[in-house]
Amino acid sequence: MMLTTPIPTLTLIVPDLNPALAGHGADNSHWPNLARLAGRGCVTPRVLDARSDSLHAAILDALHLRHVADKYPSAAVMCTGATNERAAGFWVRVQPIHFIAGLDRITTVVLRGAARMSPEERSSLEPTFAEHLQSTGLELHSLGNEWALRSAAPLQLQTVTPEFAAANPLAEILPRGADAGALRRLMTEMQMLLHEHPVNVRREGRATPVINAVWVHGEGMLSAVTPVSLPAGYGEDPFLRGIYRLHDQAVGAKPADAKELLTQLRGPAVAVIDAPNSESLETQWLAPLGRALLSGAISKLTVVFDEWQVSTERVDMFKLWRRERSPMEWAAC
Repeated sequence: MMLTTPIPTLTLIVPDLNPALAGHGADNSHWPNLARLAGRGCVTPRVLDARSDSLHAAILDALHLRHVADKYPSAAVMCTGATNERAAGFWVRVQPIHFIAGLDRITTVVLRGAARMSPEERSSLEPTFAEHLQSTGLELHSLGNEWALRSAAPLQLQTVTPEFAAANPLAEILPRGADAGALRRLMTEMQMLLHEHPVNVRREGRATPVINAVWVHGEGMLSAVTPVSLPAGYGEDPFLRGIYRLHDQAVGAKPADAKELLTQLRGPAVAVIDAPNSESLETQWLAPLGRALLSGAISKLTVVFDEWQVSTERVDMFKLWRRERSPMEWAAC
């Protein structure tokens, strides 16, 4: 009996690109391949999660682990992925954000793309925070464009993501639990340390949103996970790499473009990529992946953004009667 090799499927996760989709350049002329995939396939909105940010929720969904998300607290998993060692202790993320004070509420702005904290800014801010934390019993750890705090003892704490905070009233978003008071005070103290820091003086000078606050979330400690066979994974995201490490499976390096990725696919795959604008996503990724769908090199392509998901199967590509659907039309789907 001859065994057949399954035709690969691909979930492509593209974080931080929703502003481009929702704003200028969302018509078909800027997104010809995406509009074609959306028109012939299926477009669905993604629901905002209080506990998992949009990227981590997308990864959990792609790996079919969303129903056990509590097993993968984001801070501890990210530290595992960053160090390739299982993170011990209780961890919480410290994410730089931008607060806008209004008449009746404070708006939380998640720093994306070019507005994210740079490695140089992190190096400049880190000594100030580390010195302040010396008497708290919490250890500060670098985590790319944010930080993590480690507590040897578990904390009684419930938090929400900055994305959820941005969409809800202040009374519903602040940390809760027996240990929340200390964390709230720490957030306020770190906000004061950020005020007029040289990092923010320089950010103001180049018209970039200042880092005037931090948001604490993603708390938890690792427990045993039920071993599962994961699809092939590609990317540098520490949360993705942390999940695979917890399952003793490897993650491939972030591919430069779709052509490189396609040469590696042998079955189901998940890739987290960087595509800062429509041109790079269209030319380097969607155009070759669309051709791969048509040729049968892959049988299904799912493109996941922060707020939207576009799924297209090979058979859909031959439904020529379906018109293109630009991102500005998705809200009407």
